Amino acid sequence: MLASRRPRGAGLGGEELSTPTDPGPDVRHKAREMTTLRIAAGSLVALAIGTCLVLGTFGWLVVGFGVMTDCTNEYSCSTTSCSPCRTTGLWINVGGLGQLLLAAVGVGVLVRGLRTRRSGYMAVGGVALLVSSVLIVVGTTWLAESSYCRPGTADYRSSYCSTED
Repeated sequence: MLASRRPRGAGLGGEELSTPTDPGPDVRHKAREMTTLRIAAGSLVALAIGTCLVLGTFGWLVVGFGVMTDCTNEYSCSTTSCSPCRTTGLWINVGGLGQLLLAAVGVGVLVRGLRTRRSGYMAVGGVALLVSSVLIVVGTTWLAESSYCRPGTADYRSSYCSTED
């Protein structure tokens, strides 16, 4: 009498057994989850890097053009000829350079996170980069706009700046 042959990897009851080359279903499922988390965290950091690059280049140009046009129209001077517009230009440049610095930090977070396979590290880094990027744009733009609203400068009283000083 011939015994029926069990499929390779099947236990006595027909259940699937794991082998050294084939981890069990729980291990495969956990590995898939970790890969998904790593991809999501890496994508978040890549989005943050892209946001910093866009805000540090195109955003810098738009903010600079808008705020500096207003400053030069209000005071009839350039960034080199009067103090209010010079300070305004400085704050705009600080914002643009800050975005590019954040992008460089983001590349470091991405590389380190991918090399060490720490998806939590990458996710926290991505969120921190996005929040920092928005805060830098808002903060430096606000400082740039308020830097040329100084009492005692030409046309201060006729500008839209607050006169409650």
